[in-house]
Amino acid sequence: MLLCFSFSQSQKTYKSNKYRRTITVINDSILKFTEINGCFSNSNTLIYNKERDIFKVSGNPKVKQVGIFSLSTDLSGSELKITTDSLVIVKTGEIFYDKEYSEKKAKNGFSNFYLIIDSKITLVTFSNFEQVLTSINLEEYTLRELKKARIKRRYGIDENYKVLKLKRK
Repeated sequence: MLLCFSFSQSQKTYKSNKYRRTITVINDSILKFTEINGCFSNSNTLIYNKERDIFKVSGNPKVKQVGIFSLSTDLSGSELKITTDSLVIVKTGEIFYDKEYSEKKAKNGFSNFYLIIDSKITLVTFSNFEQVLTSINLEEYTLRELKKARIKRRYGIDENYKVLKLKRK
């Protein structure tokens, strides 16, 4: 008995840092793009051909759509240059970064730090920073960075960390 399995290529998602735009490569001929503007969103699918490291998207590049969504106009009939970590719309220069690459880079670029609020010391990490910082009303506090020489002696915290102290106004 012979079994054959067909595994489709996993979808690859690229996000723009500048706007709330996403391009997803569905398969070897279909792109899906999504654009969010305020509480409105636009999503569409386009056909493309791949030639070396360029996606050539179908459509007429001379047709200009008017409205709040411009990604469909930017993509129609355009070329998208592919690299290992990004996708670039050639005619506009807009860069869309690979979602996995962006998340890994953000995590690697994040430096843990300590936050002292009302004598409570909290280590802020990439995994908890959102939870820690959204629970604080920063308008009620003044913020200052403590000197490294003092943090070891006073708080027992390694001098390699930044320490920020929030004091009530």
